[in-house]
Order: sequence, then structure tokens, then C-alpha cells
Amino acid sequence: MTAPVLQPIGPFDVDLLAELHRRCFTAIWDRPWNAKSFADVLAMPGAAGEIVRLGTEPMGFGITLQTFDEVELLLIGILPEARGRGLAQLLLGNLLSGATACGARRALLEVAEANAGAIACYTKLGFTSCGRRKQYYPGPTDAVLFEKALNSPRIDDKSRQ
Repeated sequence: MTAPVLQPIGPFDVDLLAELHRRCFTAIWDRPWNAKSFADVLAMPGAAGEIVRLGTEPMGFGITLQTFDEVELLLIGILPEARGRGLAQLLLGNLLSGATACGARRALLEVAEANAGAIACYTKLGFTSCGRRKQYYPGPTDAVLFEKALNSPRIDDKSRQ
């Protein structure tokens, strides 16, 4: 198998992201994002994202939004045919490492309660449930909130000297 490659999302990737989103998010609770949705989010201060590829083929993407010491996972999607290969874990781990390097101390996300695969991935990466939004998604489907403490180095940490 070809080794996965992560690449930062650039301004010309919005059409690709919209297509990946359409193919990755097909459940009744999913809300479609178009190229403009991606352009708007990626233009926000603190937005970051990566595309994961196998060879030249894009297999998924992830987008985060960081504000001060918190980072929120806005989207992570892996094509159905590429799931189960650890790509989401690789992608999310790299996004969180980047956020930690920029001072994030806490990661947050929400996921549809019925999305067992995503919940298993987040739990494996150390996220814990911290809340619920009743009937947040169509269906109606509850959203489960997750959080994870990040080990962000502090500038004033004397132990680093």
C-alpha cells in the first residue's frame, strides 16, 4: 500500500473539498458544504486544514479552527472506500499537533451520536464525552460533544529551561 501523504489545504482546493465532502458525508444528518462554504471557513483567522492522499488520489480532509488556546475540529472526512486504514487518526493527530504547536491546550468536536466509527476513532485518540446537543442534526439525531486536553508547552514554563 502507498504511504499516506498529508498536504496543507490551499485556496485552490475548495472545489476538491466540496467534492470530497459530498462523497464522505452521506448520512441523513449530514449537511452539504459547497466550495463557498469552504472558502468562507478557510478565510477565518485560526483556520487550518489538510488533505490526505494515497499516491496522487485525495482520500479525505480535515479542518480545524483555533481561537486562543482552544481548537475545534470542524470537519474530518475520509472516503468510504479508504476507511479503516488509520487515515482519520493520522490526519487528526497531525492537525492537533499543529494546533498544539500554536498554543492550543484543549480540543473540541461534535459528532452525530449514530456515527459509531467516528466516535470510536475519537475515543481511541483520547477524546472524552463532555456534553450533548439534543436533536441537533436532522433525523432527529443528537450531537455528542467531545474534548481532549492537549499538552501545549507554555512560554513561561520553567521546566523547559
